[in-house]
Amino acid sequence: MQYRFIKDLAIALIFIAVLVLGVKLATVHKTVTDIPDSSIYSKESVSDSLMSKIKTIESSIQDRKMFAFSVTRDPLRQGNIIKDKVDLAKEHEERVRNTFRLSTTAIDELGNKIAFIEYLGMIHSARIGDVIEGRRIVDIGDSSIRYSMGGQTLTLGISARPPMPKETDLNDISKFNY
Repeated sequence: MQYRFIKDLAIALIFIAVLVLGVKLATVHKTVTDIPDSSIYSKESVSDSLMSKIKTIESSIQDRKMFAFSVTRDPLRQGNIIKDKVDLAKEHEERVRNTFRLSTTAIDELGNKIAFIEYLGMIHSARIGDVIEGRRIVDIGDSSIRYSMGGQTLTLGISARPPMPKETDLNDISKFNY
């Protein structure tokens, strides 16, 4: 018997809560409908010319928010006239990469001579008669090779990888072209 009273009490509380929320909603709706759409002071606060400027600025801001930049390079790095450390290091690495340089020569177990040549960022191993990037190896000596390219026979000695050039003294204005 007590469960029936608890169930009736719960239903009564829910009904009262729904009734209170309905009254609250009705009063809020009446308050909102009483507020006018435009203020009586709107004509006094902003002139038409100022309002049009504000709208122009707002649309410009919205356009900029939607704009997608398609620049793939840093704009501060494009067309540098004055080179900094990063630019000099990139130039040096590119020069070293494009240099056809004999790293070392060796003799394998069978007595065949092998030359190790660095070019385009790769180390090529070559024997007499091999062609590396259009250069035919003619002879391999202890510290040099002879190769033919374009009808000429050239000699290339072992050379170390060129060191990074020293930093330029930025205070020495005689090195700059004005």
